[in-house]
Amino acid sequence: MKKVSIKIGNLYAMKVGKNTLGIRIMSQNQDGHWVGVNIDNNKEILIKSADRLCGPYRPKGDKTAQGKKKAAGADKDAASGKELATTKPGGLTAAANVLAEANEPLNCQEMVKRMLEKGLWKTEGKTPAATIYAAIIREIRDKGAKARFRKTERGKFVIATK
Repeated sequence: MKKVSIKIGNLYAMKVGKNTLGIRIMSQNQDGHWVGVNIDNNKEILIKSADRLCGPYRPKGDKTAQGKKKAAGADKDAASGKELATTKPGGLTAAANVLAEANEPLNCQEMVKRMLEKGLWKTEGKTPAATIYAAIIREIRDKGAKARFRKTERGKFVIATK
């Protein structure tokens, strides 16, 4: 921050280690340093350089000031207040849908090819088959018997029957 833009009485964000503190500038002393007060615990802080201040302070609850935007295509559930996604399913869900329709073991290359042809999944990645493979293996490892996929042979998967 620039020295001329600091105003006495305003709130500024100050980085201290990993934390960002809210500091209210109270006064400026003869040396050109500022005396600030931590807004959380009212402790006095001497600020020797304007570079220590990161900009105007915005409280954590102030979502508009932090620049957090509502996800495109998302609505809020009235009962829970959580956002509901109205976008396409992710890669694993699309892979599960493709495997359910195929009724045969498929490798990840074939799954990705069918997912992209049907418009179930969009990706800009260079190796989408490797991404799907890793995600399926991770789900099998983490969920065990509750996983949506079963490995039949090397590199091939089927949908798990319940």
